[in-house]
Amino acid sequence: MKNIKLGPTGNFPRGKLNAEDEGGLAIALGKNPDGVIIMDFGKEVGWIGLNQATAINIARSILTLAGAKRIEIEF
Repeated sequence: MKNIKLGPTGNFPRGKLNAEDEGGLAIALGKNPDGVIIMDFGKEVGWIGLNQATAINIARSILTLAGAKRIEIEF
């Protein structure tokens, strides 16, 4: 995975969602040499909130890393 600073960003891109919201989170998604897909949050995480576009992008990335040849999403 790339050398990026993972974990809390200190930003609240969509405002504070609830009392437990700790703000934005920089994550890394990759695959180890054994083919295991790894999602690194840079810290302990109890929950994440994703808007539609981000959820779809993460899903596409995971499917691509898993070897999907064609990904089609319909609404």
